[in-house]
Amino acid sequence: MSGEPEPAQDEPAPPLAPVPYGPEVFVQASAPPEGMQRQRLHPLTPLLESVRFLTAAAAAVGIQMFTSRNFLFAVYAALAAAVVGGIASLIALQYRGFVIWGRELHIYGGVFTRSHRTVPLDRLQSVDLVRPLRARVFGLAQLNIEVAGGDGTDARLAYLKADRAMELRSELLAIAGRPGARPRVEASEEDVEAAPAGPAPLVPPVTVRKLAVASLLEALPVQLTALVVFGTAFAVTGSIFGFSTVATTLWVGFFAPALLGYLQSTVATVNRFLRNCRFRLTRDGGNLLIERGLTDTSHETVPVDRVTAVSFDEPIMWRRKAWRRVEVWTAAVAQAGGGNVVRSTTALPVGDPAEVALVAAEAVPELPAVFAVERPPRRARWRMPVRWKRTGALLDERVFVVRHGLWVNTYVALPYARIQSVRVVQGPIQRLQGLATVHAMTAGGLGHTAKAWHRDVREAVAMAAELRVRADAAAALEAPRLS
Repeated sequence: MSGEPEPAQDEPAPPLAPVPYGPEVFVQASAPPEGMQRQRLHPLTPLLESVRFLTAAAAAVGIQMFTSRNFLFAVYAALAAAVVGGIASLIALQYRGFVIWGRELHIYGGVFTRSHRTVPLDRLQSVDLVRPLRARVFGLAQLNIEVAGGDGTDARLAYLKADRAMELRSELLAIAGRPGARPRVEASEEDVEAAPAGPAPLVPPVTVRKLAVASLLEALPVQLTALVVFGTAFAVTGSIFGFSTVATTLWVGFFAPALLGYLQSTVATVNRFLRNCRFRLTRDGGNLLIERGLTDTSHETVPVDRVTAVSFDEPIMWRRKAWRRVEVWTAAVAQAGGGNVVRSTTALPVGDPAEVALVAAEAVPELPAVFAVERPPRRARWRMPVRWKRTGALLDERVFVVRHGLWVNTYVALPYARIQSVRVVQGPIQRLQGLATVHAMTAGGLGHTAKAWHRDVREAVAMAAELRVRADAAAALEAPRLS
């Protein structure tokens, strides 16, 4: 029929162009050539990494020697450990090393199971210089390399000579286009006098006395509560069933585990105190430089343009003194670990309101340090009777702020430009009460998601919509946007 279209005839496809259209693109090989020489780590690396195992083995040998009084056994065990450890170290060093190939860092390791890790330096976030006590004795250091969008510390180079570690750090940052200041290391008085003065600290140094008092006050409530609970339980049950029987039962069932937990808590407090001693915060261009540590020293770099959140912690015993701690979260650090195991960088271990405000403004420009959050409705009070007064949320001019905590009162501030997704969650009991919770997640999937708990459902929907609008508007003004 004349109205029907004629069937299309098969025609040959046009020939391909001899070369692709568009600009010429240089494609670099994904791995260095096979014969390329690897840069080796320090020969003491296997020994330093197995120091815990060697300590445990030495303790076991010492106990055996003390109980059996066989000193030859200790000598033979030490010789065998030295021979086996030396051979294992030589074998391990043959396969461990790294290569800088173009704009990539290739790290090799493993003996029975080989590993080859590639770190794209285009996405390099920071290179931190860490010097554990066991490495400082031999003048060594390690580099922790973090990549934006990675899972925390993506690579670790341990151990290198301290001067070589600093040279490699500068080289990696230069390749990535993120130059940073050279970390300060221990030096003689003549070197200090000859060296040029570095950037001035942003806040006065935290004194040892202030840090010790702050650490003690932070740990005191939990430890005192544990002692009071177990002491009361012992007194009550002892008066009823007899102190001798109760003492034996409580020691085996409760006191021994509780003592172990008490010691672990004490050790954690001491480690935190040692880690934050000699704290120094400076600014170098777009980076915050943090130096800390008494036994294990570290030199950390926090790129300000990668900050995704700032949190302010206020332990219950600090409130009279108006002290607070400032934690800074970045895109790579936010994803460290799995589940809820997240690591942040302490930008100020303890400070007064003026110091906290200064550090907050350095981490996020014009970020306030004091927030007047709004509590959830009163009908949500029964869900958190103790925490209700210390829970709230706020849509600030520049950040989204949530408040939570009991022993430690915490404010979490998320810049709108860093918010990548917002959702409203409503459980079955919340649905009956007309409540909902707003979740705001930042770039990279921050495990420390900001949650506005138990808001009125209409308020929660309006808050989520406003967050999306503000996040899109803030991100549009940012160039480049954080990936």
